[in-house]
Amino acid sequence: MAGLLYKDFIGIKGKRIVCILFGCTVLFLALRLTFPGNVTTVMAGGMKESETGDLVALTIGELRDSFLVTLPMLLVVCGITLPSTWTAAICRNDEKNLTRQFTSALPLDKNAYIASKYIFIAIAVYVLFSLETTWIVIFNSVAGDNLSREVLTYISSLLMAFCGISLLLASVELPFFLTLGVKKGGLLKTAIIEGIAFLVIAYLLFGNLKVFENFDIYVFVNWCEEHLVIVMLISIISPVADILLFWLSYRLTCRINQNREVEING
Repeated sequence: MAGLLYKDFIGIKGKRIVCILFGCTVLFLALRLTFPGNVTTVMAGGMKESETGDLVALTIGELRDSFLVTLPMLLVVCGITLPSTWTAAICRNDEKNLTRQFTSALPLDKNAYIASKYIFIAIAVYVLFSLETTWIVIFNSVAGDNLSREVLTYISSLLMAFCGISLLLASVELPFFLTLGVKKGGLLKTAIIEGIAFLVIAYLLFGNLKVFENFDIYVFVNWCEEHLVIVMLISIISPVADILLFWLSYRLTCRINQNREVEING
């Protein structure tokens, strides 16, 4: 099993990815220490809109935080999207070596091979969101008491839910990739994405968009403050449900491939 996990790590060029992520973390740490957000000096000519809609003076620390907070938020997006690209990569590498012949030569059964793919993606998701937690700690270490810190605080409380989204995507993709192959599975994935995009565009063209007219970042912050129990429940229930679906996806993939082996050998 360890050998299969290491093979997948090499397959996604894991050493390069680790170096990039480590380098980005060091760079973010340097930027955060160089440009702290706990500076209360008022910026000359700088104004911002308050929660009540009034214009108030903008401090240098608030300006720095508003720029640097986008980096941890970008890492959250990467944590959701990167595992999806790795899912296709680790399955595509084995297709080139004829998966059936490869798995038949292993000292492990086919289920162990399938389990290695699920375990690898789960580890990758865990590492990415653990790194996100580190970035949040770095940001908050010298952040000011302002809106940027509040937004990141509520995002951090939902990290487990974001982590669950990554597992949910993998639980949908892996059965297709391992059963149909990356090419056919990719075509099906593209068709699903295009269908969702069509529905989104149709809503933007013909739906009721008034709900977005008065939306701003304060809406998100106020909603989180007023619904702390809901935020907590989402952060707890969502990952549990996604982990259950992830396990059910593994069992389904094993069952499908077991039936296929019987049909091929029978």
